[in-house]
Amino acid sequence: MARLYSLVVILQAFCLYHAYSRKMEQKWYWIILFFPLIGSLFYLYDQFYSRRNVESIKETIKETMVDNYSINKLEQQAKFAPTYANILELAEEHLKAGNLDRAEELFQSRITDGQTTDPHLNMSLLKISYLKKDYEEAIKYAQELEGEKEFKNSEEMIAYAWSLFRTGKVLEADKVFKIMDSSFCNYTNRLEYAYFLQESLNNEVAKTKVEELITEIDDMDSYEKRLNKKVIRQIRQLYKTL
Repeated sequence: MARLYSLVVILQAFCLYHAYSRKMEQKWYWIILFFPLIGSLFYLYDQFYSRRNVESIKETIKETMVDNYSINKLEQQAKFAPTYANILELAEEHLKAGNLDRAEELFQSRITDGQTTDPHLNMSLLKISYLKKDYEEAIKYAQELEGEKEFKNSEEMIAYAWSLFRTGKVLEADKVFKIMDSSFCNYTNRLEYAYFLQESLNNEVAKTKVEELITEIDDMDSYEKRLNKKVIRQIRQLYKTL
């Protein structure tokens, strides 16, 4: 009995300290003081269990509602004024949400309207085709983008290289990766090149490329390292596996 009483006192003291440090409402002090065990357990439930669950649920609902609201709003906007810009914006929102079929349908509708010279359109369709694992279609869009400045070193250029690899065109894929393999820049693209080398050749070749990247990283100043923090972490993780 004495041990239980000691545990209740410790629990009560912790809850009072926590409430004080968090500047909680006055009611919690009275609940904890007048109902030491039940009040403390209720406080812990509210602060460490229910609140987290409620916040998590609220955030999930909020994100879902915001996404749907944004798409619905853009759908209405495109229906009311089906301009090239409005439909493109709607397509981008669907692509961001992972609605690949709807995004593709909307981007394709712009091609039907004769907008075939917009590199952004082809880059988006390339990305969708790659995500849908339609690699031949991705290659077709990429070939229409040759010579476009914004295509070089882009995320879609990486998708093009991998599409070539997935269709058995390993040497062509290597050429595309090498275009992006410029020193002291393009770290995301060059990390993908290292993955490609690992998959198409062997770990030793990939390791040589990663060591080259790490040498450059070591020469970076603190600002550059902060700027490339995510990809640097991925490069170091790959190195550990090679």
